[in-house]
Amino acid sequence: MKNIIKIFVAALVVFGVAHADGDQFNISTVDGKLLRFQGTPNGIVTTPYQGKIVFIEFWGTWCAPCLMSIPHHVKLQEKYKDQLRVISIETTPRVTDKELVEYKKEPWKHIDMTRISWYLQHKATSQAQKDSLVKPIQGLKDFIASKKPINYDIISDKAAGNFIDYIAQRTQWPGYIPFLLVLDGDGNAAAIVPGMPSEQKLENIIQSILSKSKKKQEPKEVKPAA
Repeated sequence: MKNIIKIFVAALVVFGVAHADGDQFNISTVDGKLLRFQGTPNGIVTTPYQGKIVFIEFWGTWCAPCLMSIPHHVKLQEKYKDQLRVISIETTPRVTDKELVEYKKEPWKHIDMTRISWYLQHKATSQAQKDSLVKPIQGLKDFIASKKPINYDIISDKAAGNFIDYIAQRTQWPGYIPFLLVLDGDGNAAAIVPGMPSEQKLENIIQSILSKSKKKQEPKEVKPAA
């Protein structure tokens, strides 16, 4: 719980420093859905997803930790279909909308497991790191075997345009992926998660936001007049 609190505080501090109230970005997903991102002092309001928790993820089809995050997002989008929207922005300029449409439709045909092997060999240098990846790697294998489509929004680098730089400036993101910005139902920055989060970590963040939202909606007790 302490880690979640730290993440929430960091998100609010960063967005409190750099705000551009008038900034607006109209961006189409690879499916042709138009999303509007409106900058606010404390975050970003995403239309038509007002009132929902919004994940804005930056990833790459070549990035092993990004691939291992796909099953997490698919499961959470299924579980919280009325409360969560995942938006994933592919940051590789050479990857086209057409390629991403196919990737989203039939990811099992396009996910390159050799990327995972390379990552284990060159990036996961300690046994502890390799052990921590056993579960997410199996999760990715299970997802591929399920032949499920990706059930959340994907945006290409070309379509995202200046929005990527905008997020980098506001969150002090140096550009490595995966990188996740979480917005609550009011569009306020609730969490900034660098690197590959576990499914449980994302679950904890969602539950924390929902709990706070529920408390806000509960009627305040009116004390009888003395």
